[in-house]
Amino acid sequence: MSYLTVAEGKQIYFEHYPGSQPTVVLSHGYGMSGQAWANTVARLMDAGRGVVVYDHRCCGRSEQDFADVSIEALGDDLVALVDHLKLARVVVNGWSLGGAVVMDAAGKLGHRLAGVVLTGGATPRYTQAADFPYGGQPADVEATIVALRADRVNFLKALYFDGVFAGPVTEDVKHWCWQIALGASPGADASMLALANLDQRDTLKALNVPVLVCIGSKDGVLAPDIARAAAEMAQDGRLLEMPECGHAPFLEDPERYHNALLAFIDEVSHA
Repeated sequence: MSYLTVAEGKQIYFEHYPGSQPTVVLSHGYGMSGQAWANTVARLMDAGRGVVVYDHRCCGRSEQDFADVSIEALGDDLVALVDHLKLARVVVNGWSLGGAVVMDAAGKLGHRLAGVVLTGGATPRYTQAADFPYGGQPADVEATIVALRADRVNFLKALYFDGVFAGPVTEDVKHWCWQIALGASPGADASMLALANLDQRDTLKALNVPVLVCIGSKDGVLAPDIARAAAEMAQDGRLLEMPECGHAPFLEDPERYHNALLAFIDEVSHA
């Protein structure tokens, strides 16, 4: 078990599996932990790829009482991990809220960034703006936080049993995700609240590396049009749309998802 002190004298948990470059850094969704990526870590390891997976502030095995859980702070942690492990080239892959985290980090990694993967990523915006007609309203995010803080256990149960998945997953997988989510402290809620007004369009447009955007056509958590817009906005964007999937294609159609991910990593490793 490995920990890195990042801010406030507090630590985040991470795992590093060395392999060929570029190393893939996996960033999980709101309130989850690196455990959610277990199958993806295994596929990357089996392919000989280097992998780093970690837990956000207030999530999983990281310390639970960080004061600053902004997207910018979480992005700083990812960069700090890359620095700490002295990784020369990385592909950053963010699921859901983790998409916003890796987008923030991507703008800070400079020449070490080899590629970006957005897996149902909540970026470049999660909510609508005057010139961005996709997603919900900031007030919807605020209402979600109110409901979550009123009844955390049942809100998260409904999210993972009824909201996240559209493709075929077992009840055991839903229960597993629910239990992971229950491991986060209420301190993590501010990370989700930050998505209400976050705008990363300039960062995305400025990236000069390939960006793979993966979205489930039946995603009920993130409007698929956000992902489609992200792929169009990127200088070198590619869209992988998975028709039978919801918000977690790496669990709903793991073979297709992982094959596409490995092909993308192989491509950027030769760039």
